[in-house]
Amino acid sequence: MSQPSAPGEEGTVRVVSRANRRAAIRYRCAPATVGRVISTEDREFQRAWIIDLSLSGVGMQLARPLTPGQHVTLLMRSNDGAESFELSATVTHCDRAPHCDWHVGCEFTTLLTPDELDRLL
Repeated sequence: MSQPSAPGEEGTVRVVSRANRRAAIRYRCAPATVGRVISTEDREFQRAWIIDLSLSGVGMQLARPLTPGQHVTLLMRSNDGAESFELSATVTHCDRAPHCDWHVGCEFTTLLTPDELDRLL
């Protein structure tokens, strides 16, 4: 990710650091980790490629955008496939991603426990 720059003394450019504003550490998911997102407004499903997870939220890639503030339910299976998780969340951001997809970040309504996070990763 590039960092913004700001003019320095005598026309030089200095790099301005961007602080990490996340409340919890995000963990990368295995490639092709899939889930399903259900919009609580219209009960419509769509496939989600899970990019990363934390105790408090998820980053995912979707084919269709969601609206920040929208409530959704994320359905995922544990990493061994033995358990199903139904996670309630609120969309915090939705940005256009390459190849006409959408990068969506959500905050969980109830934090995951460290054990639940471990079972999902």
